[in-house]
Amino acid sequence: MIAFALTLVAAPAAADMTITGDAGATPPPADPATVPPAPPGPEASPPASGTTTTETRQGDLFGPPYGSRVGEKREGEVWRPIEGPSYEKQPVPSESAVVGQSNPDLTDSLKKKQTSLTAESKQRFALEVKMGPYLADVDRNWSGEGFGPYAKIFGETDERGITIGQPKKSIYGGIAFEWQITKKLAGPIGIGVQWTMARDKAQAPLAEPPAEGSTRSGADTVRFTVMPIALQAVYRFELLADKVRWAPFVPYVKAGLAYGFWWTKNGNGNIAVIKDGTEVVDRGRGGVWGYQINLGMMLRLDFLDPDTARTFDRISGINHTYIIGEWQLTRLSNFGRKDSMNLGDSTWMVGLATEF
Repeated sequence: MIAFALTLVAAPAAADMTITGDAGATPPPADPATVPPAPPGPEASPPASGTTTTETRQGDLFGPPYGSRVGEKREGEVWRPIEGPSYEKQPVPSESAVVGQSNPDLTDSLKKKQTSLTAESKQRFALEVKMGPYLADVDRNWSGEGFGPYAKIFGETDERGITIGQPKKSIYGGIAFEWQITKKLAGPIGIGVQWTMARDKAQAPLAEPPAEGSTRSGADTVRFTVMPIALQAVYRFELLADKVRWAPFVPYVKAGLAYGFWWTKNGNGNIAVIKDGTEVVDRGRGGVWGYQINLGMMLRLDFLDPDTARTFDRISGINHTYIIGEWQLTRLSNFGRKDSMNLGDSTWMVGLATEF
């Protein structure tokens, strides 16, 4: 009843609330003389130009639905739609938000989740340990009859110590270290240093050999040492091994300058000397310049167990391990001078290598 009364009071005066029995009949117009004047005050002000008043349609007995507004919004009223509560899944907070809330434990856990477990540590260096046979070609420029000076001392001998054959190759070992500057050309390009050494020894020949018996000293031993050091540019093709697990081969090439130290020691362990009476004419030591070239192939061992290799990389920083084999050409003769000692050789070497 209260709603009905409010509806009748709120209805505009100009609206016709008369219900006719005949739907087609039109009610007579209201007499203007009988319409009471509007009370004074702000409510009696005429509507603004262009403003229309919504009228209740004929046949709507109870007027507009309860709670609705008909006409203009009144001054001071605020209309707000009523919406139901929403329950949306909130996104995971960002790392900066976690840091702002001073929660370092959660920050560390997020960093660990974002870090890829397959990422390799940065590769900057390479190290090789290798060995092979070596024979310094000291007698290369010998043009006399018989064996050269080096072969007469270190060559194969018979029972009396007389030379009957060329010297045998001695064990040649070395270490190579490389700084890899860039990997933009399908593999690392760098600068490397290689240090190697080979030794040979023999019984010292007697200055005045007897007509019968041994021509060698049973107490004194003469030793010859050669130690080449090379500064080289290095390139390794690693693209195939990086992309294909079952093709773990890395070819490489090195080339650069080399300098070979050499010295000879007598039975007392001192540098051998050449004397003219009591005066020392020359000493058994020196060095020669030259060049060195290395061509090799490396077998990457990561393909045997990739997971262990990645774990070892994260723990130790060693990216890859290899078995290597190479051919080495060394020419140490002061670039072909005829009066220079020749310490070069062509040989094969095998060893192990790591990149880290």
